[in-house]
Amino acid sequence: MPHSISKRVPSGTYDFEGVGDDARAWLDRAYGTSLRLSGRVGTVRHSRVDHGTVAFDHLLIDSAFTVDSDPMPALVVVDLIGGDSQYSREEVTSRNRDGDSVLVAGWDMPFTNTSHGFEVRTTTLTTEAVTAAVEELVPDCSWQQISFSSYVPRTPSAGARWRATVDQLSHRTPTTAAEKAEVGRLLAQTLLQTFPNNVMARASRLDRGSGSRDATPSLVRNAMHLIEVRAYEDLKLDDLASACGVSPRALQYAFRRHLDCTPMDYLRRVRLDLVRRSLREGSVPSVTDAAARLGFFNPGRFASSYRAVFDENPRDTLQRATS
Repeated sequence: MPHSISKRVPSGTYDFEGVGDDARAWLDRAYGTSLRLSGRVGTVRHSRVDHGTVAFDHLLIDSAFTVDSDPMPALVVVDLIGGDSQYSREEVTSRNRDGDSVLVAGWDMPFTNTSHGFEVRTTTLTTEAVTAAVEELVPDCSWQQISFSSYVPRTPSAGARWRATVDQLSHRTPTTAAEKAEVGRLLAQTLLQTFPNNVMARASRLDRGSGSRDATPSLVRNAMHLIEVRAYEDLKLDDLASACGVSPRALQYAFRRHLDCTPMDYLRRVRLDLVRRSLREGSVPSVTDAAARLGFFNPGRFASSYRAVFDENPRDTLQRATS
């Protein structure tokens, strides 16, 4: 497994571990709203990496609970690592399990959440990050005008792209304000491409490669989009670079600079996610078949890569789906 591909599951170091009212108060402060967390509220474990315009959280709750939350002051996406969860907002309900991503909260968007206990990663994007993303895509649109028509990814590949991007960026350590703003903008643009909304219908500039001959986020964004739509193809570095109008070396440099991985690392990461989805759904007869559909023809190497990212054997994922 290339060292530059990051694990899905965060480390086990927490900022908070507690139960009951202490846990309720901690989570209200962490997410800047009244969650009204009810139920027995067993052990809650929470940690955060905060880059200013974006924050990555690792949250475990080991008992059944219900949330009846006020709107949060940011957009929050949940990637479910384990357990189950059901979110309802604006009369729309999403039922989720491990491997799913869902947009759960935002401005003027109260929501409810029920679960028997879960482990999640949350990505919180401030209005500053979303504003910068929208200004680049649709200059005459403001963040206040954003509305979402769905709170789940528009395609499985779009969801895989989102999770691969968060995997990489959540392990980066930007040091300057400009680097932190860049991380937030790239994630916000990825969010807008993942969850159907009215802005992307107007963002005709997105795939035209504005500034794509430089090592800019727009070049990386364009390549990420191509990887999303061509994940099942026999896609080589030269093909990807040619489609982006740059040399392979330039594309490599752009990915290293902005995602700390190579384009082929990122492609493999998206493909591993798609394999996991097919195994989780039990829609394939075997692990070998699922892997081969996404271009993994060496069973030992594939299993090693899969374990390094998801902390379980691919056969265990399939058996859980079929049991």
